[in-house]
Amino acid sequence: MLLKDKYYELLAQHPTGPLSATFRLKLKPDCTVYEGHFPGNPVCPGVCNMEAIRECCSMLTGQPLHIASIKQCRLTAVATPQLCPELDVSVQAQPLDEGYSVTAKITAGETTYMDFRGTLNAQPL
Repeated sequence: MLLKDKYYELLAQHPTGPLSATFRLKLKPDCTVYEGHFPGNPVCPGVCNMEAIRECCSMLTGQPLHIASIKQCRLTAVATPQLCPELDVSVQAQPLDEGYSVTAKITAGETTYMDFRGTLNAQPL
């Protein structure tokens, strides 16, 4: 896990069905990522949102995964550790021959920050 315990803390994992769950993440505003995005007005980089989705999917499936393809990735609002210190990452995975078809969403309350659809495959050894 690249970001877990550095960029965010996992507060809870709530199963919502077979191969689906919602992960509650607490952002860590003192993470060095925010020094570049942006000092004095930190925002959550889209690439970190995508990595959080990948990490949550790996936790859900119990195996290390990498993003093989992205069908859709929309950043629909800007998350900041000050305005939304906790985020929900909802992940649904469908097994494929070499990985999973994944639909994910990052939200806080009524606000959606990212919609993601893509394929995640097992990481080669």
